[in-house]
Amino acid sequence: MTAELIDLPGLLALPVAATRQTHRLTKKDIAAQWDESPADARLLTKVIAQATIVGVLSPQTIGVRGFADDDHRVDMIPVLEVQLVERAKQPDRIRAAELLHRSMPRPAIIGLVVPDGGTHLSLALTRLSKTEEGRSVIEVSITVPIEDLAPETVRVGRLAQTDLAALHRDLVRTVAANGKPASVALTAAEAVALRQRLAALDAELVAVVRDAGREKNMQRRIDLNTRAKSLRTEIDSVRGSLYAASTPKQEAQQ
Repeated sequence: MTAELIDLPGLLALPVAATRQTHRLTKKDIAAQWDESPADARLLTKVIAQATIVGVLSPQTIGVRGFADDDHRVDMIPVLEVQLVERAKQPDRIRAAELLHRSMPRPAIIGLVVPDGGTHLSLALTRLSKTEEGRSVIEVSITVPIEDLAPETVRVGRLAQTDLAALHRDLVRTVAANGKPASVALTAAEAVALRQRLAALDAELVAVVRDAGREKNMQRRIDLNTRAKSLRTEIDSVRGSLYAASTPKQEAQQ
């Protein structure tokens, strides 16, 4: 099955022609970033079908100033569309996205096209590596299906404009909350942590409900149902902290 590349420039509403670019990256280019780690180079070659730089956010292209301190350099934010091969294993997909984020000394916006799993936006909060020149260390990362994002919420013009670092953090915060963060006070790291907590709680609830349905012992079934009720309460609390009350996601899951 062939996946269609997403229109990341359109999704982000990149404002000027100079922002939108088309520069194909070969597998050799990508793998060469990890020559000192042959296993990672081979994984990237195996998992990535093609990759293209489709845009660059910079002071020259969007009029937002850069940012730099001892731990961060955000002079530009490249926008990449990456098509993965069909039937790539989930751990390999996650590892490939991580390696792409780490391979640059600045944050990036990566669109992942998964032939058998839709299209996703991959983002990471990073800092400059102190031991590997030209690399980043990932502090937190998140990958979200693009179809989950509320329409027009990740347009560049709607994000923080103080500097490129603030813009990127606001994008991470917004994406973690599917486009509708519950509060402007919610930081990017907090939003990602809440999203990850919500995913863990949802997974546990599914397992508990399944086990309760199979349990023959009455007391054990009661205990499992009690745990399920507690999980639902906690899930509602986390959703309230992460998502604005009007998000489609909340309404669909109530």
